[in-house]
Amino acid sequence: MARDAARSGRYQLLLGAGASVGAVNSFGPLPLASGLVEILAEEYPSAPINSKGTLTRAYQRAVKVSSTEHVWGTLKRIFSGASHDPWFVEMTQLPWRRVWTLNIDDAFENSYRSRAGKSDRKLSIIDWQDAYSDTGDLQVVHLHGHVHGLNPSKLVFSFSEYQTAAQAHPVWDQVLSGVVGSEPFVVIGAKMLEDPDIEALLMNNPPRGLAPSFVVDPCISSDNKWELEGLGFRVVKEMPYDFIDAWRSSFGLTEGELHALRQSHALSIPQFSKLQTNVFNPPPSGHDYFGGDAPLWSDAVVGHIAGLDWMASVVSGVRSWALEAEGSEKDQTLHIVYGERLTGTSSGLYAVAREATKMHVDPYIFDKSSRWDVELMVDLARQRPTLLLLDGGRDFADDVDRTLKLAVDAGARLYIVVSETFSNVLRLEGRLTGSYFKDVTNVPNRLVRAGASSVVKVLEKFGRLGSLELKDRGERQKNFMGRDIFSSMMDVEYSLGFRRRLENELNAVDVGWRLDLILLLGLAAQVNRPVGLVDASVALGISADLVGSAVDSEEHFSALVESVEGRLLARQRDRAIEPVINKLGRSVALSKVLGFIQRLAPMASRASLQKRNRVPLLVAHLMTGKNLQKTFPGEDLDSFYEALRPVFGDWNGRYWEQRAIYAKSKLDWARAESFAGRSVSLYEDAYTRTTYGTILINRAENLAAIQDQAWRSYYERGQRELDLAQSLEPGSRVTAFAYLNSTLALLEKLLLYPRGEGDDFSSVSADWTQRYAVLRLSLTGEQHLQSVSRAEDLSQKWEGVRLKGLVR
Repeated sequence: MARDAARSGRYQLLLGAGASVGAVNSFGPLPLASGLVEILAEEYPSAPINSKGTLTRAYQRAVKVSSTEHVWGTLKRIFSGASHDPWFVEMTQLPWRRVWTLNIDDAFENSYRSRAGKSDRKLSIIDWQDAYSDTGDLQVVHLHGHVHGLNPSKLVFSFSEYQTAAQAHPVWDQVLSGVVGSEPFVVIGAKMLEDPDIEALLMNNPPRGLAPSFVVDPCISSDNKWELEGLGFRVVKEMPYDFIDAWRSSFGLTEGELHALRQSHALSIPQFSKLQTNVFNPPPSGHDYFGGDAPLWSDAVVGHIAGLDWMASVVSGVRSWALEAEGSEKDQTLHIVYGERLTGTSSGLYAVAREATKMHVDPYIFDKSSRWDVELMVDLARQRPTLLLLDGGRDFADDVDRTLKLAVDAGARLYIVVSETFSNVLRLEGRLTGSYFKDVTNVPNRLVRAGASSVVKVLEKFGRLGSLELKDRGERQKNFMGRDIFSSMMDVEYSLGFRRRLENELNAVDVGWRLDLILLLGLAAQVNRPVGLVDASVALGISADLVGSAVDSEEHFSALVESVEGRLLARQRDRAIEPVINKLGRSVALSKVLGFIQRLAPMASRASLQKRNRVPLLVAHLMTGKNLQKTFPGEDLDSFYEALRPVFGDWNGRYWEQRAIYAKSKLDWARAESFAGRSVSLYEDAYTRTTYGTILINRAENLAAIQDQAWRSYYERGQRELDLAQSLEPGSRVTAFAYLNSTLALLEKLLLYPRGEGDDFSSVSADWTQRYAVLRLSLTGEQHLQSVSRAEDLSQKWEGVRLKGLVR
């Protein structure tokens, strides 16, 4: 496991002062703590600094006789422009997931840049106070500040600064506390049991990663070694350069092997994992695909996934593309798979990838952690025919579009399969503006005879017919026909007692954080949002170690939650939400959701939202008004949203947008309009403008129903807002359909008005037909996309309204 994790870039690196031994700049070797105390004593003679004293005391006294800015400038002179020994440079070139450092110097960054090539990950320097985001770059997180740039970074050296940092509980400290207990680490040069913040971190989060974590310390005492090994670390008592040399040779990371990995971009685009049949992670203990667990690549490799007609259709598209001669119009293809949740779309993507491996095509699966580097992805597809699989693509539609557009210009052979639900058709298709080839496959909500037969054959093969074992082939198939695959499989596993089994498992779980986690994962499963172990530990306010150990060892809890490669999954998808809410009580459950959002808020920053990180997208779902009303009917969401105002009110336009939508649902028009306006003022884009314009036209409809002539001004204002939205994103189908749907509803109210001079119905009808014509023109050549059928449905509704208008 260590070799696989090392080669795939899953190890995190933590550097302490010892790692900087050997680094030099124009002033000579970088000093350690004792040397720095002597320098500070010379630089600040008016301060009573004991040259044999501690660094924290020396730094604190230097600041008192000058300022933090002045001392930072002194330290910048001492620690910036550093270069390091060859072993250290080689270490920076190894595939690290992220780098954490207690040092303020720039030795790592300079060493990395000295050897980095065009295909390597970009470097991102993070200060401990910076907002959280996961960029896909190689992030170097300076936990105690740094000397980069011209503006002073807030350092953590003195006792008071340690205390202030601990009280602030910065987001990067929260992330580190999660990953140190859940992901493999290599620690070099850090005195793990003597640094005040690191020791507390370790004691609360012993390592539980899939691969072992290592502490490299040639001078470690036997008692400290004993304690660290008791926590679960592997302590290596040798020099760092010897360890790095052994690491490279043992794990196949020599210069030539690293070059091959870089050429394949396996390390430079961490959001995608290559799917291979000869090398793949085994399923976690207890994983049971037939019992309802979310599919894994291993399920496809061993043949657990039944082939359905829609899957064969997608495979056929990939095959014809793979067989086309280079230079074909289909060299760059987007294949959209529309299907509702629990109809097998996730399984189908893995099944498609399994078949693609037989066609000499390289398939990659997207982890939805952040946006990716488009240029590097296209460069990958230049080398070999490449298949990208995105299970849920609405949030990344613009990146899909940019990638395929660039692939067209570069002549790269790239096939992208994106799955999405029908409710997100417009959000996805509106951003697909390129001239690449597009195809669509719809997943039926219910299994037909052929699909039922395929499922039965797989269950027969693996001896998993359960309650159907003693029935004949016809009876077995009847169990699946006309039903979605998830529900029918649950009946096979637990017969008609699935709900009772689920409730029994829940009743055996104590009310507390375990039940909270099941609720969180169930809500995430509603819209296929991934939840990492770190994300969950932050949301619940407990250690990742506590969560991970409970999932692994507690029978009833592990029957409901599965841990897969750092992610947590609800085994019953969203089916546990209702019984959990019943057990907690609706108001209590809603307060739990509020707590999730409040604790996750530091990870849901503006920067992380722009990068489409998992946490802000999860938070967005958790505070979506329509979903909350559906999940918690009758609950007062005004107080829920008001409790979030101190967290999001000053900057988050999406927060105000959801408040506006909720107020509209309550016909509270004044607040709906005000909240929508605030949303636009904080974050103007096509979506916030569309919400604002739609609310104005909805209010016009409400006024027209009571024959209040003020409807005209609201309609005209709504038109202007939607025009602005369209100008911000000309291809936005969300905006176009929002106008057409809301105005059609208004026209139905205007039917109540008598015909006459200055007929309002005719005037608004003219607006409607003009905008509908523009929409249909934009859909030319896209007859196979769902947007076209949606437009045709609108046309039929319009025809009905128009005919009523003629006979008024």
